[in-house]
Amino acid sequence: MEAKEWDYCTIKFSTYHNMGGGEHAGLNYGLLWFVAEANGPNGRYSAGKSTEIPFGRVAEGIPDQRNAAHQSVHRELVAALKKEGWQPISGGGSGWWEKRFRRDPGKAPLTLGQKIRSYFSPEKE
Repeated sequence: MEAKEWDYCTIKFSTYHNMGGGEHAGLNYGLLWFVAEANGPNGRYSAGKSTEIPFGRVAEGIPDQRNAAHQSVHRELVAALKKEGWQPISGGGSGWWEKRFRRDPGKAPLTLGQKIRSYFSPEKE
């Protein structure tokens, strides 16, 4: 029996810090967001991205599980992934935000290139 191939994604985080200023009361503010990085038969792609939220640079340099805003945008991304057919699975990373998902590759939306090719496909009437 052949194993089924899946698209897999893991939630990661990214930040942007305004190194050229923007300090307020000694804090250097930036932006934090979560992104679901996917890989599988459909190649590598971004499966989703959370809202960007402002935050002060934290000593740990990672999302804070006690921060309500961090939790909120993470939950929104998880909900969006589930709505797009992604199923939660085990095997994420060590961070609380590093949730892992899988999806049948046939349920992935068409890429721009795939849409263009299907438009000009000889089977199209």
